[in-house]
Amino acid sequence: MPPEIVVENLTKKYGDKVALKDVSFQVEKGAFFVVIGPSPSGKSVLLRLLMGLEEPTSGSIYIDGRDMRGVPPYKRDVSLMFQNYALFPHMKVKDNIAFGLKMRGMPKNEIEKQVKEVVALMGLEGLENRYVRELSGGQQQRVAFARSLVVKPRILLLDEPMGNLDYKLQKKLEVELKLLHRRLGLTFVYVTHDQEQAMTLATRIMVMNQGMVEQVGSPEEVYLNPATVFVAKFFGEINMLPGEVKSIKQEYALVATSIGLLKGSPRGGALRGKVAYAVRPERLRIGLEAKGMDNQLKCSYIGELYRGSEVEYYTRCEDGTELKVLKTGKEAVKLNAKVGDQVLVGWRSSDAIVLPEENA
Repeated sequence: MPPEIVVENLTKKYGDKVALKDVSFQVEKGAFFVVIGPSPSGKSVLLRLLMGLEEPTSGSIYIDGRDMRGVPPYKRDVSLMFQNYALFPHMKVKDNIAFGLKMRGMPKNEIEKQVKEVVALMGLEGLENRYVRELSGGQQQRVAFARSLVVKPRILLLDEPMGNLDYKLQKKLEVELKLLHRRLGLTFVYVTHDQEQAMTLATRIMVMNQGMVEQVGSPEEVYLNPATVFVAKFFGEINMLPGEVKSIKQEYALVATSIGLLKGSPRGGALRGKVAYAVRPERLRIGLEAKGMDNQLKCSYIGELYRGSEVEYYTRCEDGTELKVLKTGKEAVKLNAKVGDQVLVGWRSSDAIVLPEENA
């Protein structure tokens, strides 16, 4: 099946400022495609280009195989939901939802039918005659979703739609959004800066930085096999050391670091000279579990944080480098060690990542 969206060498400039630089990617039909990165990285600019609110400086956008250059927003079969929802406070819920259909000149009876359908879909029954200013944040978000969906787009673009909601409501709506996506089968392109949200929602993730694409992959690929130092640092916590490659064998690279010679899995193409050596805290073992690992270090125990379902152990190497170890689930037990005690920390070479330093 051909991809729903194809973006090729997309660049957007505002005067001398480059907002997007040579961006290329594809989105499969029915995907939940999450675009993530710090601000500013070009995420919202990309959505405006996909929607047709702006034209690219160079490059191409294809939707369902059709070149979008010069195609106005209302002819793209795409709907955009803004972070602030952009609802009309002087209108009732039903009129906000119907706005796009009225602009298309749809007959009144057909508008009423489609509004009724999407109201039921979004669980807004009984709120149709309220003004949006009378609704809670979560209810307003549902209205914004309903207004975006009622025009029956092929693609729904979402620009940080949960950014104004409290954490508890975000978690609730994440589940609802995931279920809604599966039910509708639409292609979602979702912009966020929240790593946890990206991991929860996405089928594919594109990580952006300073207007460029760092990596595109599944949530598992992005987290466990980051392509660059930036991606490794951006997603989750990670123990990272500068190092220098001494040799590369088929199964591992041998890297000289300030805490000794360490084995790791080479990533990011050809490796030579200075590199970044990284390992996730949950991949480290401590105490008896560290025995027999490919990499082993004797460290000083400096404390732990017990959180019930997980424990963070903190250790310090001889040169002062601190390594964090994370245990979860049944393994989340307090360590029988005192501050200052010497403990063994270890990990497998396959769990460590060796990346080119120039990607930092």
